[in-house]
Amino acid sequence: MQEAMTSVRPEQHLDLLLGHLACPVDNSVPLTATRTPDGRVVALKSKDREYPVINDVPRLIPDLGEIRRGDLAVWQSQLDVTLQNVQSGGKSFFTSEDAQMGRTVGRIIAESGEGLFLDAGCGTLPLPGYMATSSDSISWMGIDPIVGQAVRRFPFVQALGEYIPFQPQVFDGLLYAWTIDHLADPLRSLRRARSIIKSQGRLYIWYGWSRADLRYLLWRARRMLGSAKQYNEYFQWAFTPRSLRALLVRTGFAVEREILLCEKCPEYGTCNEPGESLVIARPT
Repeated sequence: MQEAMTSVRPEQHLDLLLGHLACPVDNSVPLTATRTPDGRVVALKSKDREYPVINDVPRLIPDLGEIRRGDLAVWQSQLDVTLQNVQSGGKSFFTSEDAQMGRTVGRIIAESGEGLFLDAGCGTLPLPGYMATSSDSISWMGIDPIVGQAVRRFPFVQALGEYIPFQPQVFDGLLYAWTIDHLADPLRSLRRARSIIKSQGRLYIWYGWSRADLRYLLWRARRMLGSAKQYNEYFQWAFTPRSLRALLVRTGFAVEREILLCEKCPEYGTCNEPGESLVIARPT
């Protein structure tokens, strides 16, 4: 499968996507392709809107009016900073193909699942490390709000995590790789994720968890009072293991397993102070 992922051209990726895509606002609505006389797809139509397809990449970004969060402007400015970083040649550790932790996460995923998976927030490099090490048993698709310049070696859609544009019950698995805390609305995203994962599929969340210290508690209080405030300069949200589990239950998932990870320890499974986890959950 690794060879197939590296040899397929973008137009062939688009062909693979067309049977699974749906309206980003209402994913019960399939999309209809608009083609040129020579058969090239140039747009995808939903009920009342047409989305462009540019260089064989669907651009399925809807209006953001339904994300009713006071910090939407902060989220947009953070996205702009990320875009500037990508345009200036910056690379994220988590999307690097040779990142050791990413490759480890890929092996764990491959041991627990197989089939068609979605990477929600796949970044801008050609092939993340977790895809490279899991591709013998998993076929990957990816979404990200940033297109970037690299040609991805997997089917890709420009889309938002809150508006994942795929039909219900399509995927055997879905991964958030250090993206759940960047979202404007994790609740909305997880509800959409629940709809597109098969009943026997799995959800994977790789995240750096926070401790329930004073800083975290003050941030939570501000959120509850409606005072828009991101957790820090990098993340919109912060999750403790307990708060993430509660959110998963609320959105129709049950945690099956949580694997502690540590960037600094070669034997991360025995680390006394792990700072991140891979949560594996099933639809309920």
